[in-house]
Parts: sequence; structure tokens; C-alpha cells
Amino acid sequence: MHTLSQKLNKLLSDRAELDLSLARNLQKSILQEAIQGKLVPQIADEGTAEKLLAEIRKEKERLIKEGKLKKSALSDSIIYKGDDNKYYERINEQIVEIELPFEYPNSWVVLRLKDICQLTDGEKRTGKGICLDAKYLRGKSSAAVIDKGKFVYAGDNIILVDGENSGEVFSVPQDGYMGSTFKQLWLSSVMWKPYILGFILFYKEELRNSKRGAAIPHLNKELFYNLPIGIPPLAEQQRIAERITELSQLLK
Repeated sequence: MHTLSQKLNKLLSDRAELDLSLARNLQKSILQEAIQGKLVPQIADEGTAEKLLAEIRKEKERLIKEGKLKKSALSDSIIYKGDDNKYYERINEQIVEIELPFEYPNSWVVLRLKDICQLTDGEKRTGKGICLDAKYLRGKSSAAVIDKGKFVYAGDNIILVDGENSGEVFSVPQDGYMGSTFKQLWLSSVMWKPYILGFILFYKEELRNSKRGAAIPHLNKELFYNLPIGIPPLAEQQRIAERITELSQLLK
């Protein structure tokens, strides 16, 4: 027979789980509103996102020449809305009708995530440095020091590509070597990075549930790269990110 104390502890535990579940659902709703253009109003004076496309391509061409991105980072895919209000994608000379998860404001453009985000290996380097593995980044272990690896800098973003939590993104707190289950996440500097990270966070569960591989699950890179992302004008991206932060604080 359960004692009164055990019953009370069970009720408190259930309440905590319910509160956590509610907070997660509300966070998901906030992010969904954000990435489909419903979290903040569109402002005509901010223009459209069309002008960002040429800047994004120019940046990638420069980074490919510098050897920092692969040639495959340049995409010939163009997504647009036809006169019939349906979405189409032109890849080279072929045009196909596609389905998108949301309707987007007219001032936005739609790209694939791979057009503004790439998984890279980081900078190969030797010399003592901290190993930035998942346990350390979650605060569950002390830092190990290693002699070589793939170097990243404080403020970079890295993403788990192996293991149960594939798709989870971390901001690097200090210079060091990525853990073996990570890739560096290149995000176009033309974009407002917190907006892109909010988009990836929205799809966190879908990425986790679509892992590939039996023994060691891996990030489904095909799914990741081909996620359609609505691109607002830069000023609107900034306003969206600020609003996400404001509302997220209320959930804590």
C-alpha cells in the first residue's frame, strides 16, 4: 500500500511532467508561428527577401573559392509560387509542382535549408585543446584535453549527427575540438542566425525521429538539407528572433 507521502510525491512528479510537456508544446507553437510568418506583422518598408538571394549566392561562391564550402553547396533549385497559387520548384531545366508545409507572406522567399546551411568538418588542427563533446556541453562532465581534432571557435554552432539526439544544435562556449559525433554548422552570414536556429529547433523532434542506421543512428542529412524554409526580409528575421526570445522567457 502506498503511503500518503508516496502518493504526494507521485502527484508532484506527474505535475512536473505535465508542466514540462505543456511548455514544450507552447514552445513548438511559438516556433511554428514564427517560421510561417504569423508571429510578427510584416512591414512594407522592410521590403522583400528577394535581394538576399544574390547575396547568399555570392557569399557561397566566395567560400567555395576559399575551400571552406564544397561546390555542392551551390544549388540550382528555385522555389516560387505560380499564378495558380501553387508552389513549384525549378531544378536546372525541370519544373515540378511541390507541396510546402505552410503558406508564406508575399514578401518572403522559400529556399531549401541547404541553401543557407551546410554541415562542415571544422578546421583540422594539432595542439592541446578542450574536447567539446555532448556531455561536456550539457554540463554533465568536466572537460577532457586532447592533442588534435577538428577545431571550432567560441560562438560557432555545432550539430549532433550521430546518436539518439541527432539534430540537436549547440552554441560553442569556448574554443576547442568538436566531439566525434558533431559537425560544424555553417549558417549564411546574410541571414540572421537566431532565426535559422529557431527553424532548426522547430524540426528537432522530426530530425530525431527520422534518424538512419541501426547500430549507431545518424542524422538524416537528406531530410535536413531539403527542409523548405521561408525567408523573411532581414529586419523581419531580427524581429521574429526577438519575439521568440521574449515569449520563451515567459515559459520559464
